[in-house]
Amino acid sequence: MEEQAPSGNATPQILVAAEAAKSTRINKMVMHGFKSFAKHTEILFGGSFNCVLGPNGAGKSNVLDALCFVLGKSSSRDLRAEKSANLIYNGGKAKNPAKHGEVSIYFDNSGRIFPTEDKEVKVSRIVRQNGQSIYKINDKAMTRQQITSLLSLAKIDPDGYNIILQGDIVKFVEMHPEDRRVLIEDIAGISIYEEKKHKAMLELEKVEQHLRETEIILTERSTYLKEMRKDRDQALKYKDMSDRIKQNKASYLKIQMDKKDNERKEIK
Repeated sequence: MEEQAPSGNATPQILVAAEAAKSTRINKMVMHGFKSFAKHTEILFGGSFNCVLGPNGAGKSNVLDALCFVLGKSSSRDLRAEKSANLIYNGGKAKNPAKHGEVSIYFDNSGRIFPTEDKEVKVSRIVRQNGQSIYKINDKAMTRQQITSLLSLAKIDPDGYNIILQGDIVKFVEMHPEDRRVLIEDIAGISIYEEKKHKAMLELEKVEQHLRETEIILTERSTYLKEMRKDRDQALKYKDMSDRIKQNKASYLKIQMDKKDNERKEIK
């Protein structure tokens, strides 16, 4: 049996923009056994702006909790639960509790923002009674890191400010100006480039340090080379002088031998 999304004439409590990024949007979200959604519940999102309506207690806040949950929100307290297992439908007083809670979100991929040929990308998260979470992409088991890496392609951060929770606006107003600046840069996507700049500066410092060390080594090698050249020149000079001495000695001995030969001839 399929339940319909909360509706009615009450004042809107949750406003959810369907577009997660310029190149994608949420097509629909499916919940089963998550919080108050005991049965299969499917919410379709339009192409522009979506508003969830309903009287108090209809489950409007649980829709936002489901969205945060499937996107990989790490803190169960942010989902208004003491622990992850409390996110599972408990059955109340008269019904049986669910064995697990599951939420799936379907992203439009016609703009190919995600690295797949599929026109729609399904991201799912299942929580079991022991609190363990299972993540899936198009029904294939994945890690939370793989999920967040995929979502980052659409500039979606489960712990960021794609979703504004109750109390966030007050927190923003009361922030220190420097913290507010950092937050705005994070929302605008500037912080990514600041991080890249910081990493690049660190790499540049490493390169410059390596160059300085290389220059020191080159200077030492150059000094050593000069000394070696000096030693070589002295060795060559010594060898040349030694060769000349040997030649002179040989010439002197030959002269002496010739002289002796001549003296013998004269005696005979």
